[in-house]
Order: sequence, then C-alpha cells, then structure tokens
Amino acid sequence: MSTVVLMHGDMKLAHRLREEISQAPDLEVTGVADSLPALREVFKQGLPDLVIVDLMLPPTHLKSLLQSLRSQGSFGKPLILALAVSVDDPRLIDALCHGADGYYADARPTVPLIAAIQQLLRGESSMSPQIARHVRKHFAKAEWVASDFAGSNRNPMQLTETDRLLLQWTAEGYLPNEVARGLQLTAQAVGARMRNIYRKLQFDVRSANFSFAAG
Repeated sequence: MSTVVLMHGDMKLAHRLREEISQAPDLEVTGVADSLPALREVFKQGLPDLVIVDLMLPPTHLKSLLQSLRSQGSFGKPLILALAVSVDDPRLIDALCHGADGYYADARPTVPLIAAIQQLLRGESSMSPQIARHVRKHFAKAEWVASDFAGSNRNPMQLTETDRLLLQWTAEGYLPNEVARGLQLTAQAVGARMRNIYRKLQFDVRSANFSFAAG
C-alpha cells in the first residue's frame, strides 16, 4: 500500500480527489492540507510515499515546500506530483525545475489521476511536447566543460545521446510508445528516462543557483 498526501487550496475539491484516489486498492490518502503549516502537521505522522501539490497555492507556499523537501538532495523522498491546470502553466515548469517528479494536468489529462500517481510510484514520469521543448532549450543553453567533475569522464548532468533523441521526438509530438520504438526501448524505460532527465534538470538548476549565490 502506497501512501498519498494532498496539499490543495480548495478543501472541497481536495476531498473529491481523496475519494477518487481511494478507489485504487493500492493507494491510501493519509492526509489533506491547505497550507504549509497544515502540511507540516500531517508530516508529523511520517512522510508519505507521494505528495500531490496544487500549483494554484500561493507561490510562497510552493517555493517553501519544494525547498524543504529537496534542499538536502532528498529526491524521491517523498515523490511530488504537481497538479496543474494545463501543461502550459509556467508554474508547472518551475515546479519541475525545482523538485517535482511529475505532473497531472486537469484541463486535458492524457491519463487518469490514479494512473499518473501509479506511474510515478513505478519510477516513471511523463513529459508533454511543450515541456520537452522547454527542457531542450534549457540544456542547449547550459555550459559545461570536461573538468566540471573531478575524476569523472563525463558531467552526469549532461544529456546522453538517447536523452537528446527522446527530448527531440517528444518535443516533435511523438507519443511515448512511438519514442520507445524509435529508441528500441520499452515504454517503461522511456518513462524512467524522462524521470532521470527531470533529475538532471533539477540538479543543474540547483547547481546554477548555488554558483550564482556563491559568486
């Protein structure tokens, strides 16, 4: 049984989401919060496997939540699913840059919410063409040199050739199963690579912020 906590500004909607999620026999919603202080109270019972975060919450709450969960490099503990209105929401890109593991877009969902949760719990993520284009643009501007990591032949934040092809084809609108065929991978492996690309994006954003602060 995987545990889920909801952080949502609209408690009526949050409870409807709770009922929807509770229909899955392998998921248990252990708490609902509408603010960061309320979420901290829920966390006193123990960290869940996954937190669903409404991106319509005040920006200061979102920033504080992501910073508190990811400031110590605790990726995946717990997982964070960003709940967005659409994939075009700039707050979604910001959340994915700063620690979210995946997302669910209310306006035009490609899969049911329960399926999106289960995908994250399996170690996979999804990526829309819009988000893929943003990620490609970010890494196209990134500047690295071979000596960035002492004793390492390759900076681990750099994209592999497979990563680049995955982003290119996703940005062009190919579906995950089509990308998988092109890369000769399973759809599950493509989802896992998408998760890893988000990790690289987040590490790079954090590194850039650290360098800026140190400078």
